[in-house]
Amino acid sequence: MNRSHGIRNSILAIGLLICLWSGTTTLAADTPSPAPTVTQTPVPPGSPRLTWDEAIKSGVAQHPLIQAAHHGVLGSEAVGKQIASVNYPQVSGMLSNSLGNTRVLSNFGISGSLPKPTNYMTDPGARVDLLITDFGRTAHKILASQSLTASAEKQVLTVKALVILNVEQAYLACLKQQRLVTVTRDVLAERRLIREQAESLFHHQVRSKLDLDFASVEAAKAELDFIKAQNDLQAAFAALNQAMGRQEPVQYVLEEVRPSLSSAPPLEPLFKEALDRRPELLGSKDRVQAAEEALKAAHALNYGSISAIGAAGYAWWARQEVVNAKGNPNNPGAQLGWWGAGFSSTTPLFTGFRIEAEVEQAEANKGIARATTRVIANDVVLEVAKAYLNRLTAEQQIAVAQDRVAHAREALTLARERYKAGLASILDVTTAAADLLTAETGLAEAQYGYLAGNSALAYATGVEYGKY
Repeated sequence: MNRSHGIRNSILAIGLLICLWSGTTTLAADTPSPAPTVTQTPVPPGSPRLTWDEAIKSGVAQHPLIQAAHHGVLGSEAVGKQIASVNYPQVSGMLSNSLGNTRVLSNFGISGSLPKPTNYMTDPGARVDLLITDFGRTAHKILASQSLTASAEKQVLTVKALVILNVEQAYLACLKQQRLVTVTRDVLAERRLIREQAESLFHHQVRSKLDLDFASVEAAKAELDFIKAQNDLQAAFAALNQAMGRQEPVQYVLEEVRPSLSSAPPLEPLFKEALDRRPELLGSKDRVQAAEEALKAAHALNYGSISAIGAAGYAWWARQEVVNAKGNPNNPGAQLGWWGAGFSSTTPLFTGFRIEAEVEQAEANKGIARATTRVIANDVVLEVAKAYLNRLTAEQQIAVAQDRVAHAREALTLARERYKAGLASILDVTTAAADLLTAETGLAEAQYGYLAGNSALAYATGVEYGKY
């Protein structure tokens, strides 16, 4: 009995010496690396460098949505010029010609039939029409057009703010994915090291084949996670290019961005700031003003309009034919220069309720614009609250995630040492490695969630688009 105990103790001692020898050969590889921070990861050689500000400025400069919004402003200004054109004299060159029993009138129109034929009456000249007053209709339409132009300009700022937000979120997504590539790469190296240790212990008949198989499966899973992280990084760069308005599948060397924790400001002042600055809300208020001016223009239809007209020309017309002594017709015709001026007034008496319907439509549009403004204001308040709380949550999660990463690293180191000494199973080591991956991923999510929360809060309060 004592002899069997001695043999077993000898075997355990030999196994312990083998483990210690294998542990010394891999000590440098087993030494835990410091916790990774927000850093850069290798990208393809020759990749251009892209800073945070350069990405945003690139998106603002070349994104097609912003360009389309600028064209919308130009179109709105053109509509306003068309409306204002009636305040200027309308000059037209005229040429009228009549045959048979018709003749040319002083406004260059053609009259009805005459008692006898009038041959070849030709009248070239010029006509000037001028609106003297339409009792404010055109003036209110111009004001409405100016308000719509102002709303279109706010739409440019709205799109600009959204592009900036999308670029910032995409930039942070690339940084986060780079961080995850680093984490999965470190985990893969850790799993491979565990597999090598299990293989060494198996060859020395200290551990079973089951440990080696289990470690190999975990290493394969880590390799798949690393491949997926790399592919997700390429997808993140594609999203960044799309956010900047580019089509080229380019990867970049990104600028390092670290979360700088700061105390959150009070929430109530942010609501007021957002309601005062958000461009889509300001543009909606401009549309309310445009609807009010359109309503006034519809009421002005009841008063009609007064116009002036002036015309000048030179007329040629044929006289009655006269037969001379030789029996040949003689029709030399006549010519005369002329001019004239006058004015006309129109007042609607009954239009089949058309004016009343236009007034009702304008009132309905005004109500729609006001209701839309209230909806936008409610959405702005909700966006501010969500962005504020998301930022606050991420800020609180960072400290917890950092502690979790530290504990996970310590637990993995202890599990490896216990496994070497035969005091823990391979499952304890792989579980500790999986916990470290989860903790590192959670820390990256919290850090970049905090940065994304800052961007979302800046967008929600309307303070970011003014910087670019």
